[in-house]
Formats: sequence, structure tokens, C-alpha cells
Amino acid sequence: MKAWLRRRLTEGERPRQEWRALWEASWDHLLLTPVGELVEEGTVQAAAQSLVDSELVSELSRPVVAKVARAAIAELRKDEQPIARFMPEEAREKLHETLARPGLVHPDWVRAVFRGEAAEAVLNDALYRALTDFSTLLPRLMVKVSPVGPFAMLGSAGAFAEKFIEQMEKRIEPEIRSFLADGSERILERAAEFTISKIDDPASIEFRSRFVDFVLSKSPGFLLEVADDDLIDDMGVVVELSARHVAEMSELKADLRDWIVRALQSNGGKSLAEALGLEGIELRPPIQALADAAWPAFATLVLSPQAQTWMDQLVDELLDECENAKTLR
Repeated sequence: MKAWLRRRLTEGERPRQEWRALWEASWDHLLLTPVGELVEEGTVQAAAQSLVDSELVSELSRPVVAKVARAAIAELRKDEQPIARFMPEEAREKLHETLARPGLVHPDWVRAVFRGEAAEAVLNDALYRALTDFSTLLPRLMVKVSPVGPFAMLGSAGAFAEKFIEQMEKRIEPEIRSFLADGSERILERAAEFTISKIDDPASIEFRSRFVDFVLSKSPGFLLEVADDDLIDDMGVVVELSARHVAEMSELKADLRDWIVRALQSNGGKSLAEALGLEGIELRPPIQALADAAWPAFATLVLSPQAQTWMDQLVDELLDECENAKTLR
């Protein structure tokens, strides 16, 4: 009987057909079942709290980054086709309409771009060059248009003019640097506020659209060109440390507990279809294909030593119950 049960569950086409039918019937039954009958608040809470464990999260995140992410990135780097091929023209037009929506970019994003040492360094360099060129523009222009200008290398007047310009540059340089040191932060703040005031102008909208079009025109291989093994390893460390930190946050566990309580309170009396927003949808998932895909795993599980031991115990208990029933009669 034990051997027959194992064969009955795994061999031939009949078990596969029954497996498909079970998936089909289970799908319909689950959608009509209230959420409160499918989920127990206590067990879900316990499972959620158990999963938010720093050691578990760290151990799980490490292979995901080291193996799964590495393999996925390696395949994507081989893709040289533009990302835009996944988006039809109608979708791109809708995306551009969305990018043109007023208030899409929060002002704090702009302020963050214009804040910090890096922004000040770029501004200082650009302004220093511009102010230096502008400060010596007038003296140089005067030398060029003066009577001695064309003969600067021949007369003492021309040499004096060149010397004058050189001295002016030396005297102006510390003044410019002092001005930038004291005023660059204010200039950046005014630049940020000016940009914010124009953030929904046509030029700004065009900038956002062009940036998105640039990304869509590139391939996954281009966007992941710098994602070498060293970078993936470094990001793996970042992910692992961050995952551990998040798992150790006491407020996260409290928020998770509150979310589960609210979700079950608001959806406990609804059917699964209602809770998932699937009611009225006639399209069904490819249940037959999913059942066929899951069949090898199911058959392997049934034939595992642990499952065979469990089923053998069930058969023994069934035979014992039959003997007890005969004795009672």
C-alpha cells in the first residue's frame, strides 16, 4: 500500500492531470474564500517577526547579491539593444506628458543639487575664470585700440601696457578669490531659487524629457558598463550591512505589526478576490502552465525521504484505524 501510494502520486499522466485540476479548482476556491479564513493574525505576526531577524537577513542577502545579482548583471551587460524597444510609442508619449506635469520635481531636489562642497568647487572654478577674463578685458581692449597697440612689441609704451595688465591680474586674483569665498554659498542659493522658479518652464520640461530619452536610447550593457565584479562585491557589502541595520530597527518591527493588524482588520471579511481587486476580472493566470512548471518540484518533494516517512506513518495510522474499527464492530 505504501509503494502504491507513492506510485499513484507521481507516476504516469494521471497524477499530472489531477495536479492541474487541483490547481484550477484551488484557484477558484481561494478567490472566493474570506481572507480571515486563509490568514491567522497570530501566525502571520509570528512569521513576520521571525523573518525580520538580522542574522537571517544578512545570510540571505549575501548570496542574493553574490550569485543572483552577479548572474543577472552579467546577462544584462550582454544586451546591446536600446531599452526603448520595451516601450511602444504610445507609452513614450504618455511618459513625456507625465514629465511635463507641474510640480513633478520637488524643490528640495533642486536645492540639494546646488548645495555642498562639490557644487561650490564647480561654481568657484567657473566664476573665477569668468571674472578673471572679464576683469582684464577692458585693459586689453584699450591696449589693442591705442595707437601703440599694433606696435606693442616695438615701443616702451606697449611694454608698459603689458606690464600694467600683468600687475592688474596679480592684484585682482586675491580679490576674486576673497569674493568667491564669501559669496559662493549665497550665489548657489540664488541659483537654486532661480531654477526652482523656472522648474516647470518649457526649457526645464524639455531637459527632463531629453534626459529620459537619453536613458531609453541606451542599452542595459551601456548602463551597466561600470558594474564589474569589484563594484558588485562592494555593493554586496552595502546591501548586507544595510539589511542587517534595517532588521535591527525596533520601530520597523512595530510598524510591521501595526500594518498586519490594519490589513487584516480592513480585509478580513472580504474574499481574496475582493482584497486583491480581482473581482470582475475575466482573464485568468496561466494555471495549467504554472501547474506543469511546479509539477517536478512537487514530485521531487513527494519522493523525498522525509515525505515518504510521513506518508508511511499515515498509512500505518490508517491501517491501525481500520483494525480498531473492525474490533469495535
